[in-house]
Amino acid sequence: VRFEVAVVRLAGALVSPGPERPPRWYLGGASERALALAGSQGDQLLMWIQPLEEIAALIARARAQFAAAERPPEFGLRTHLVVRDTEDAAWAAADELLSRADPEVVAQRQAAFAGTAMVGQRAQLRASEQHRLGPHLWNGISTVRVNLGTAIVGTPAQVANELLAYWRLGIDEFILSGYPHVEECERVAADVLPLLQAQIRAEAAR
Repeated sequence: VRFEVAVVRLAGALVSPGPERPPRWYLGGASERALALAGSQGDQLLMWIQPLEEIAALIARARAQFAAAERPPEFGLRTHLVVRDTEDAAWAAADELLSRADPEVVAQRQAAFAGTAMVGQRAQLRASEQHRLGPHLWNGISTVRVNLGTAIVGTPAQVANELLAYWRLGIDEFILSGYPHVEECERVAADVLPLLQAQIRAEAAR
């Protein structure tokens, strides 16, 4: 869309109800320009999940940008979850997610990744044949999804422990999802979040 105009005048326009407070801005990106923009104008840097050491390095770079702008840093983490009662069942569910992937869709997604300048998308491509990035980190979803394609896989306790480790790095907020959406949402709400919340409360009280 190309839109060129110096001034927009609205006659009799009304916004109702008006916002009680300004909207918060979540900015993503891992390039220096993206981090500088988040540090100077964003309310929160929102990151796609990567291994802990890489998120720690990204947070350190972002903190420097927030400090340069004399603004308080805030960080969010976006990830999928695959949660089951046993670890074997969780990995089987992860494999099941890809078992019916259309080869044409896979080819389209990989073509979209090829040559991308986006730092986050390039990070999604790194994986072994089993798409394992760590003991519980799996990026198989990246074969059929262009954007975030990485998930934490495991039992409720294992997933809660993984999320807790990211919280310890300085993550203030998690944006979580899974497949099928409703079923995984209910499972995470019932089995994972109470564990994570209890662990955070216990550590924060020390």
